[in-house]
Amino acid sequence: MVGPTELLNTVWIGIIYMIIAIPLTLSYRVTRIINFVHINFITIGAYVGVILFLQGVNSLLLLLPASFLFGAAIAVLNHFIAFSPLEKRGANPVILMIASLGLWIFYKYMIYAILDLGQKVFRTNLFSVIPRATSLPSVSLGNYVLSGHFFAALLVAGVIITILYILLSKTAIGRAIRAVADNPILAEISGIPRERVVSITWALCGGMAAIGGLLWAVFAIATPEVGDALILQIFAVSVIGGLESLLWTGIGAFIISGAENILMSILNATLGVPVSFRPFISFSALLLIILAKPPLGAGGGLPYRFKVGLERFKR
Repeated sequence: MVGPTELLNTVWIGIIYMIIAIPLTLSYRVTRIINFVHINFITIGAYVGVILFLQGVNSLLLLLPASFLFGAAIAVLNHFIAFSPLEKRGANPVILMIASLGLWIFYKYMIYAILDLGQKVFRTNLFSVIPRATSLPSVSLGNYVLSGHFFAALLVAGVIITILYILLSKTAIGRAIRAVADNPILAEISGIPRERVVSITWALCGGMAAIGGLLWAVFAIATPEVGDALILQIFAVSVIGGLESLLWTGIGAFIISGAENILMSILNATLGVPVSFRPFISFSALLLIILAKPPLGAGGGLPYRFKVGLERFKR
Protein backbone atom coordinates (compact mmCIF):
# COMPACT_ATOMS: atom_id res chain seq x y z
CA MET A 1 0.00 0.00 0.00
CA VAL A 2 2.78 2.44 1.00
CA GLY A 3 6.05 1.39 -0.57
CA PRO A 4 9.51 2.84 -1.06
CA THR A 5 8.36 4.90 -4.04
CA GLU A 6 5.80 6.81 -1.98
CA LEU A 7 8.29 7.41 0.83
CA LEU A 8 11.00 8.53 -1.59
CA ASN A 9 8.62 10.87 -3.41
CA THR A 10 7.44 12.31 -0.10
CA VAL A 11 10.99 13.29 0.81
CA TRP A 12 11.95 14.37 -2.70
CA ILE A 13 8.85 16.49 -3.36
CA GLY A 14 8.89 17.79 0.21
CA ILE A 15 12.40 19.11 -0.36
CA ILE A 16 11.31 20.96 -3.49
CA TYR A 17 8.20 22.37 -1.81
CA MET A 18 10.38 23.58 1.06
CA ILE A 19 12.87 25.33 -1.22
CA ILE A 20 10.02 27.10 -3.05
CA ALA A 21 7.76 27.90 -0.07
CA ILE A 22 10.33 29.25 2.41
CA PRO A 23 11.14 32.27 0.19
CA LEU A 24 7.40 32.94 -0.23
CA THR A 25 7.06 33.15 3.55
CA LEU A 26 10.26 35.17 3.92
CA SER A 27 9.28 37.69 1.24
CA TYR A 28 5.90 38.20 2.89
CA ARG A 29 7.47 38.72 6.31
CA VAL A 30 9.78 41.43 4.98
CA THR A 31 7.57 43.15 2.38
CA ARG A 32 4.01 42.26 3.47
CA ILE A 33 3.21 41.49 -0.16
CA ILE A 34 1.43 38.27 -1.09
CA ASN A 35 3.49 37.85 -4.24
CA PHE A 36 1.84 35.89 -7.05
CA VAL A 37 4.89 36.45 -9.27
CA HIS A 38 6.39 33.68 -7.13
CA ILE A 39 4.59 31.40 -9.58
CA ASN A 40 6.66 32.79 -12.44
CA PHE A 41 9.94 32.38 -10.57
CA ILE A 42 9.29 28.63 -10.48
CA THR A 43 8.68 28.48 -14.24
CA ILE A 44 11.58 30.79 -15.05
CA GLY A 45 13.99 28.71 -12.96
CA ALA A 46 12.88 25.55 -14.73
CA TYR A 47 13.32 27.04 -18.20
CA VAL A 48 16.72 28.58 -17.51
CA GLY A 49 17.78 24.99 -16.89
CA VAL A 50 16.01 23.83 -20.04
CA ILE A 51 17.68 26.44 -22.29
CA LEU A 52 21.14 25.72 -20.89
CA PHE A 53 20.48 21.98 -21.15
CA LEU A 54 19.67 22.39 -24.84
CA GLN A 55 22.98 24.25 -25.20
CA GLY A 56 24.82 21.19 -23.87
CA VAL A 57 25.09 22.25 -20.21
CA ASN A 58 24.04 19.23 -18.15
CA SER A 59 25.79 19.85 -14.83
CA LEU A 60 23.70 21.02 -11.87
CA LEU A 61 26.76 22.94 -10.63
CA LEU A 62 26.19 25.29 -13.58
CA LEU A 63 22.41 25.06 -13.90
CA LEU A 64 21.67 25.93 -10.25
CA PRO A 65 23.54 29.27 -10.04
CA ALA A 66 22.21 30.29 -13.45
CA SER A 67 18.61 29.69 -12.34
CA PHE A 68 19.26 31.50 -9.06
CA LEU A 69 20.74 34.58 -10.74
CA PHE A 70 17.97 34.81 -13.31
CA GLY A 71 15.21 34.45 -10.69
CA ALA A 72 16.94 36.97 -8.42
CA ALA A 73 17.27 39.49 -11.27
CA ILE A 74 13.57 39.25 -12.19
CA ALA A 75 12.54 39.60 -8.53
CA VAL A 76 14.64 42.75 -8.03
CA LEU A 77 13.39 44.17 -11.34
CA ASN A 78 9.79 43.68 -10.18
CA HIS A 79 10.59 45.58 -7.00
CA PHE A 80 12.06 48.59 -8.79
CA ILE A 81 9.52 48.85 -11.63
CA ALA A 82 6.34 48.01 -9.70
CA PHE A 83 6.37 47.45 -5.95
CA SER A 84 8.72 50.24 -4.84
CA PRO A 85 7.00 53.01 -6.89
CA LEU A 86 3.59 51.89 -5.63
CA GLU A 87 4.79 51.84 -2.02
CA LYS A 88 6.16 55.37 -2.40
CA ARG A 89 2.69 56.46 -3.54
CA GLY A 90 1.17 54.96 -0.40
CA ALA A 91 -0.27 51.76 -1.91
CA ASN A 92 -1.63 49.34 0.69
CA PRO A 93 -0.91 45.57 0.72
CA VAL A 94 -4.09 44.82 -1.26
CA ILE A 95 -3.00 47.11 -4.12
CA LEU A 96 0.46 45.55 -4.07
CA MET A 97 -1.05 42.06 -4.21
CA ILE A 98 -3.18 43.10 -7.21
CA ALA A 99 -0.04 44.47 -8.87
CA SER A 100 1.65 41.10 -8.33
CA LEU A 101 -1.35 39.42 -9.98
CA GLY A 102 -0.91 41.67 -13.01
CA LEU A 103 2.80 40.87 -13.19
CA TRP A 104 2.04 37.15 -12.87
CA ILE A 105 -0.28 37.26 -15.91
CA PHE A 106 2.19 39.42 -17.86
CA TYR A 107 5.11 37.05 -17.23
CA LYS A 108 2.96 33.98 -17.85
CA TYR A 109 2.12 34.96 -21.41
CA MET A 110 5.55 36.45 -22.04
CA ILE A 111 6.99 33.01 -21.23
CA TYR A 112 4.60 31.44 -23.74
CA ALA A 113 5.67 33.95 -26.42
CA ILE A 114 9.37 33.41 -25.74
CA LEU A 115 9.00 29.63 -25.82
CA ASP A 116 7.07 29.81 -29.08
CA LEU A 117 9.93 31.83 -30.58
CA GLY A 118 12.49 29.52 -28.97
CA GLN A 119 10.96 26.48 -30.65
CA LYS A 120 11.81 27.98 -34.02
CA VAL A 121 15.38 28.68 -32.90
CA PHE A 122 16.10 25.33 -31.24
CA ARG A 123 13.82 23.33 -33.58
CA THR A 124 12.48 21.30 -30.68
CA ASN A 125 9.40 21.17 -28.46
CA LEU A 126 9.94 23.56 -25.53
CA PHE A 127 6.48 23.16 -24.03
CA SER A 128 7.36 19.82 -22.45
CA VAL A 129 11.01 19.19 -21.61
CA ILE A 130 12.87 17.11 -19.02
CA PRO A 131 16.40 18.49 -18.45
CA ARG A 132 18.34 15.55 -17.02
CA ALA A 133 21.82 16.10 -15.61
CA THR A 134 23.90 13.18 -16.85
CA SER A 135 26.69 13.56 -14.28
CA LEU A 136 24.65 12.19 -11.37
CA PRO A 137 25.11 8.44 -10.70
CA SER A 138 22.31 6.32 -9.25
CA VAL A 139 22.67 4.17 -6.13
CA SER A 140 21.31 0.63 -5.88
CA LEU A 141 19.84 -0.57 -2.57
CA GLY A 142 18.82 -4.18 -3.05
CA ASN A 143 16.13 -4.25 -5.73
CA TYR A 144 15.54 -0.51 -5.49
CA VAL A 145 17.49 2.18 -7.31
CA LEU A 146 17.84 5.67 -5.85
CA SER A 147 18.27 8.33 -8.51
CA GLY A 148 21.30 10.58 -8.32
CA HIS A 149 18.91 13.50 -8.73
CA PHE A 150 17.37 12.59 -5.37
CA PHE A 151 20.72 12.90 -3.61
CA ALA A 152 21.38 16.12 -5.54
CA ALA A 153 18.10 17.56 -4.24
CA LEU A 154 19.05 16.54 -0.69
CA LEU A 155 22.45 18.17 -1.04
CA VAL A 156 21.07 21.35 -2.61
CA ALA A 157 18.42 21.66 0.11
CA GLY A 158 21.01 21.14 2.83
CA VAL A 159 23.30 23.79 1.36
CA ILE A 160 20.48 26.30 0.85
CA ILE A 161 19.02 25.89 4.35
CA THR A 162 22.49 26.09 5.92
CA ILE A 163 23.37 29.26 3.99
CA LEU A 164 19.98 30.79 4.78
CA TYR A 165 20.35 30.01 8.49
CA ILE A 166 23.85 31.49 8.63
CA LEU A 167 22.76 34.52 6.61
CA LEU A 168 19.73 35.31 8.77
CA SER A 169 21.25 34.56 12.18
CA LYS A 170 24.98 35.27 11.90
CA THR A 171 25.38 38.22 9.52
CA ALA A 172 24.62 41.92 9.64
CA ILE A 173 22.38 41.78 6.57
CA GLY A 174 20.49 38.87 8.12
CA ARG A 175 19.89 40.84 11.31
CA ALA A 176 18.74 43.75 9.17
CA ILE A 177 16.30 41.50 7.29
CA ARG A 178 14.86 40.21 10.57
CA ALA A 179 14.62 43.75 11.94
CA VAL A 180 12.67 44.98 8.90
CA ALA A 181 10.44 41.90 9.07
CA ASP A 182 9.66 42.41 12.77
CA ASN A 183 9.28 46.18 12.85
CA PRO A 184 10.04 48.15 9.66
CA ILE A 185 9.41 51.55 11.23
CA LEU A 186 11.75 50.92 14.15
CA ALA A 187 14.31 49.45 11.73
CA GLU A 188 14.32 52.64 9.65
CA ILE A 189 14.60 54.80 12.77
CA SER A 190 17.61 52.66 13.77
CA GLY A 191 19.30 53.56 10.49
CA ILE A 192 18.69 50.29 8.62
CA PRO A 193 18.29 51.02 4.87
CA ARG A 194 14.94 49.35 4.24
CA GLU A 195 15.08 49.73 0.46
CA ARG A 196 18.40 47.91 0.27
CA VAL A 197 17.22 45.19 2.66
CA VAL A 198 14.02 44.65 0.67
CA SER A 199 15.99 44.44 -2.59
CA ILE A 200 18.32 41.82 -1.11
CA THR A 201 15.33 39.90 0.22
CA TRP A 202 13.63 39.88 -3.18
CA ALA A 203 16.84 38.68 -4.83
CA LEU A 204 17.22 35.90 -2.27
CA CYS A 205 13.60 34.79 -2.54
CA GLY A 206 13.39 34.97 -6.32
CA GLY A 207 16.61 32.99 -6.67
CA MET A 208 15.52 30.28 -4.21
CA ALA A 209 12.15 29.84 -5.94
CA ALA A 210 13.91 29.57 -9.31
CA ILE A 211 16.18 26.84 -7.93
CA GLY A 212 13.08 25.01 -6.73
CA GLY A 213 11.63 25.27 -10.24
CA LEU A 214 14.81 23.80 -11.72
CA LEU A 215 14.77 20.91 -9.25
CA TRP A 216 11.13 20.24 -10.11
CA ALA A 217 11.95 20.18 -13.81
CA VAL A 218 14.71 17.65 -13.11
CA PHE A 219 12.35 15.60 -10.91
CA ALA A 220 9.32 15.71 -13.22
CA ILE A 221 9.02 17.97 -16.27
CA ALA A 222 9.26 21.60 -17.38
CA THR A 223 6.15 23.16 -18.92
CA PRO A 224 4.94 26.77 -19.09
CA GLU A 225 2.35 25.80 -16.46
CA VAL A 226 4.77 24.27 -13.96
CA GLY A 227 4.54 27.24 -11.58
CA ASP A 228 0.76 27.42 -11.83
CA ALA A 229 0.53 23.68 -11.20
CA LEU A 230 2.52 23.98 -7.96
CA ILE A 231 1.20 27.22 -6.51
CA LEU A 232 -1.71 25.61 -4.61
CA GLN A 233 0.67 23.29 -2.78
CA ILE A 234 3.18 26.09 -2.15
CA PHE A 235 0.57 28.40 -0.67
CA ALA A 236 -0.74 25.54 1.46
CA VAL A 237 2.80 24.98 2.78
CA SER A 238 3.28 28.68 3.56
CA VAL A 239 -0.11 28.88 5.24
CA ILE A 240 0.93 26.02 7.54
CA GLY A 241 3.78 28.33 8.52
CA GLY A 242 1.26 31.12 9.09
CA LEU A 243 3.12 33.18 6.46
CA GLU A 244 5.43 33.99 9.37
CA SER A 245 7.44 30.96 10.52
CA LEU A 246 10.19 29.66 8.25
CA LEU A 247 10.53 26.56 10.45
CA TRP A 248 6.87 25.64 10.19
CA THR A 249 6.91 26.39 6.49
CA GLY A 250 9.68 23.80 6.12
CA ILE A 251 7.70 21.30 8.21
CA GLY A 252 4.57 22.08 6.21
CA ALA A 253 6.37 21.14 2.99
CA PHE A 254 6.70 17.55 4.17
CA ILE A 255 3.16 17.52 5.61
CA ILE A 256 1.68 18.44 2.23
CA SER A 257 4.06 16.15 0.37
CA GLY A 258 3.19 13.27 2.71
CA ALA A 259 -0.52 13.89 2.24
CA GLU A 260 -0.12 13.91 -1.55
CA ASN A 261 1.93 10.73 -1.68
CA ILE A 262 1.43 8.54 1.41
CA LEU A 263 -2.16 9.53 2.21
CA MET A 264 -3.09 9.46 -1.47
CA SER A 265 -1.63 5.96 -1.80
CA ILE A 266 -3.64 4.75 1.21
CA LEU A 267 -6.87 6.30 -0.08
CA ASN A 268 -6.27 4.81 -3.52
CA ALA A 269 -5.62 1.33 -2.14
CA THR A 270 -8.44 1.27 0.43
CA LEU A 271 -11.20 3.40 -1.07
CA GLY A 272 -10.26 3.45 -4.73
CA VAL A 273 -9.79 7.22 -4.79
CA PRO A 274 -8.08 8.06 -8.12
CA VAL A 275 -4.64 9.65 -7.94
CA SER A 276 -6.00 12.57 -9.98
CA PHE A 277 -7.52 13.74 -6.67
CA ARG A 278 -4.03 14.64 -5.39
CA PRO A 279 -4.53 18.43 -5.84
CA PHE A 280 -7.80 18.14 -3.91
CA ILE A 281 -5.82 16.97 -0.88
CA SER A 282 -3.67 20.10 -1.01
CA PHE A 283 -6.74 22.27 -1.43
CA SER A 284 -8.49 20.56 1.48
CA ALA A 285 -5.44 21.03 3.69
CA LEU A 286 -5.27 24.72 2.73
CA LEU A 287 -8.98 25.23 3.43
CA LEU A 288 -8.88 23.45 6.80
CA ILE A 289 -5.84 25.43 7.95
CA ILE A 290 -7.42 28.74 6.92
CA LEU A 291 -10.65 27.86 8.74
CA ALA A 292 -9.02 26.48 11.88
CA LYS A 293 -6.07 28.86 12.22
CA PRO A 294 -5.88 31.59 9.59
CA PRO A 295 -2.46 33.04 8.80
CA LEU A 296 -1.61 36.09 10.90
CA GLY A 297 -4.57 35.31 13.19
CA ALA A 298 -7.14 36.83 10.84
CA GLY A 299 -10.52 36.34 12.49
CA GLY A 300 -9.03 33.95 15.04
CA GLY A 301 -10.10 30.84 13.19
CA LEU A 302 -13.14 28.64 13.82
CA PRO A 303 -12.14 27.63 17.40
CA TYR A 304 -11.90 31.30 18.41
CA ARG A 305 -15.13 32.26 16.68
CA PHE A 306 -16.93 29.30 18.25
CA LYS A 307 -15.69 30.35 21.70
CA VAL A 308 -16.79 33.96 21.18
CA GLY A 309 -20.17 32.83 19.85
CA LEU A 310 -20.64 30.52 22.83
CA GLU A 311 -19.83 33.32 25.28
CA ARG A 312 -22.35 35.61 23.57
CA PHE A 313 -24.98 32.88 23.68
CA LYS A 314 -24.45 32.43 27.44
CA ARG A 315 -25.05 36.14 27.96
